[in-house]
Amino acid sequence: MENIVDKAELAIKSIRKPNKKNHDKLVIELKTNQIRKILTAVNILKNKVDIYKIAKSKEKKLDEELQLDEELQMEIEFLRVNMSYQAGRDNLVREFIEKADLLNMVKDINGDIKAFEKFCKYVEALVAFHKFYGGQDK
Repeated sequence: MENIVDKAELAIKSIRKPNKKNHDKLVIELKTNQIRKILTAVNILKNKVDIYKIAKSKEKKLDEELQLDEELQMEIEFLRVNMSYQAGRDNLVREFIEKADLLNMVKDINGDIKAFEKFCKYVEALVAFHKFYGGQDK
């Protein structure tokens, strides 16, 4: 099983660049608000999925695998559109999305609630490592 925490840390480390004044120091040029836009979109969907899970868990037997309905799957797929738009507006965001493999990870969710929850944790880890490795607020 893939370790999403290590994957997130490697993705953030891979976007560090030498400081223009001190080449021995690595900096992250991607701003916190740029990465938080993605986290916000993911958290909004996570809340919807949590509500869906609660509603559906009352209908399903415990041993049945719960899948997302078509509407939620479409909203999750739309994350790719949102991220692609942001990437098109800013090369730093594009580099981050590509190195973090976010578009492919969204594709791989494919209606699987556990895969979506893993993706949410991955995005949270990206934000945390961004801050830890010196991501700038402004």
